[in-house]
Amino acid sequence: MKKSVKILIIVLSSILAVILAGYVTVVILSTIGKNQLLKNDKNIVNVNVTVEEDGIVYKDHRYKLNPNIITILLIGIDKEGVNGSSNINGLSGQADTLLVAAIDTETKELTIIPVSRETLTDVNLYDISGNYVGVENKQVCLAYAYGKDVKQSSENVLLSVSRILFGINISSYVTMDLDALEKLSDSVGSIEVYVNETYYDPDSGIYYKEGRTIKVKGRSAVNYIHWRTDDVYANNFRMERQRSFMTAFMNKVADSVSKDYSKVVSYYNMMQPYISTNITLPQTTYLATTCLKLRLGDSMQFKTVPGETAIVNGFSAFTPDYDALTDIVIDTFYNKIS
Repeated sequence: MKKSVKILIIVLSSILAVILAGYVTVVILSTIGKNQLLKNDKNIVNVNVTVEEDGIVYKDHRYKLNPNIITILLIGIDKEGVNGSSNINGLSGQADTLLVAAIDTETKELTIIPVSRETLTDVNLYDISGNYVGVENKQVCLAYAYGKDVKQSSENVLLSVSRILFGINISSYVTMDLDALEKLSDSVGSIEVYVNETYYDPDSGIYYKEGRTIKVKGRSAVNYIHWRTDDVYANNFRMERQRSFMTAFMNKVADSVSKDYSKVVSYYNMMQPYISTNITLPQTTYLATTCLKLRLGDSMQFKTVPGETAIVNGFSAFTPDYDALTDIVIDTFYNKIS
């Protein structure tokens, strides 16, 4: 055999070995991540629901928790520097964006339940020394303020959001700040979104006109989903913009990952300084390889919680339609068995 042929075989074999090693690594990480994410859940507590040994009864039908659901709370905070905690309870900022993501690992369907930051719920309170002092009914966004660090603040928000959803178990969270969104958007590239209201954003100097389709990236993406007017319903309009952005963003990330699985690790490492999460690298790998590559942006189902917004003590307060919310929770997290 000629020397040049031998060299070619060695080179090709080395390339194949690297590719195989990378694939095996992804498979191993994905398997570990799946086992970590799929945890036992608990039934909801609701006056209209009867809890039985093997499930619940609601409106004369029996339901059982879907064992294939992974639930993650996405928290966007209203400041730059997620790891720049004040170390003083009550001064850590607020949870500006709250999205409950429920992923069915069997059907590969993704359901997003947007939770209004203005939703009234029980929030655990702590003094400036971190001592628990009780519970108070207030806007869920304020739960983030009561924590000495991002982990404690995020866990407090997670608890309050779980209370809104009648105690459904939310095992994971991802907390990101404005820096994270700008970094992610820059990395992914321009996103085409729809402008759903006419307004002027003084922070960016941009005039948005309802009905237009625009492209946003980096700082302009931050301005698009973060700004809101002083109107009592302003947060509702902003939540709709966040939905538009997230759908397009998920599709773009999914396309990138499906073409190159190594992007999962790249994105994970890139975002570490800008986010706080209890999701591990194996869990991230599993979520990306089984879900993102299927263009979940297109199949993403948003289940908006209806309710009433009013001014309470000078602030906007959202009260959910609890009957409709019960339907949403059961439809998302349960399987009908009879």
